[in-house]
Amino acid sequence: MMGAQIDDLEDITITGREQLLAPQSEMDCSDSGTTLRIFTALSALTKGRCVLTGDLSLQARPMTELLNALGQLGVNASSIRGDGKPPIEVNSRGIDGGIVRIRGDISSQYISGLLFACSKAENESIIEITTKLESQPYVEMTIEVMERFGVTAEPAKQWNQISISGKQNYIETSFEIPGDYSSAAFLLVAGALTGRVRVTGLDTESKQGDSQIISLLQRMRVSVDISKGGYTVNRSDPRPLDIDVSNTPDLVPILAVLSSQASGRTRIFNASRLRLKESDRLVTTTTELRKMGAKIEMTKDGIIIEGPTPLKGATTDSHQDHRIAMACSIAGLIAKGPTVIEGVECITKSYPDFIEHIQSLGADVELDQKTVRGE
Repeated sequence: MMGAQIDDLEDITITGREQLLAPQSEMDCSDSGTTLRIFTALSALTKGRCVLTGDLSLQARPMTELLNALGQLGVNASSIRGDGKPPIEVNSRGIDGGIVRIRGDISSQYISGLLFACSKAENESIIEITTKLESQPYVEMTIEVMERFGVTAEPAKQWNQISISGKQNYIETSFEIPGDYSSAAFLLVAGALTGRVRVTGLDTESKQGDSQIISLLQRMRVSVDISKGGYTVNRSDPRPLDIDVSNTPDLVPILAVLSSQASGRTRIFNASRLRLKESDRLVTTTTELRKMGAKIEMTKDGIIIEGPTPLKGATTDSHQDHRIAMACSIAGLIAKGPTVIEGVECITKSYPDFIEHIQSLGADVELDQKTVRGE
């Protein structure tokens, strides 16, 4: 829609252009917050009018911080309804550059989007991060990927500021997309709770924030064998832990499932950003696992779980949140009796092969009836 040519065969070949085009129609980001945030920033480079929208869940997600940041760079970006949420309208003649101040504790994707956009600004930009930068590994990954394409950005040691020159040119390169630890975490926890599972295709040196699932499993005394390209997890009796998820909020639903089987009290904290995901994941994780018998309480910025607790089959609601649906599925593997997951189709957002993969591990899944049978 913005003028790039994309050939999707066995590999994906993208032929870029010097000037991105403003699409004639709305850009529908469906339920993808990442797409919305990054393309809102990129829209500032089109020198035209762009409108970005999405489904009802995406239209409930705030964008004010990014809109204000673009405004500081001379871009006219606003919420059409005036509530700071999509649909978003961007009218731009390009980005001048300069100093832009933005919070770092709402979404690292705002900063990733600004990095891409500011690399093509007329002048140098300085992104000042006014709070602690959460999910820092994902900003590091953004900078690392940009470097692969010949574009540089310089973060301060304390990550309170990032400097990026304008008018940089992206060079063509080949890039292999690494395996996703956020998705793999569900299978790894399945191994810890039910039996031996090996997951391959993961870069053991990855900077992905959710690669911390490996160290968390180890700290919980779960048996993890590491080899080139993957991990083998064996059924274990996990121990409780205090877990700071400021850099790994997406792990919370599956960590809560694992913690329900730990011998003692697990506290998960610094997770307040989960209230702004596809669902309020603090509420939905607590609600759905409580239906299955977990002893779980919500706090202001996290959850507390007492274990081990035998889980029971129940009818659960995905709340159209892929990570809630997958967490309930893994919980269903160890529950006594069948677990029904309403709205399970939302899993395809991030992991289209999830059901097939857990079936290959021996899970009894009746997809039409959305049922996972446990013990």
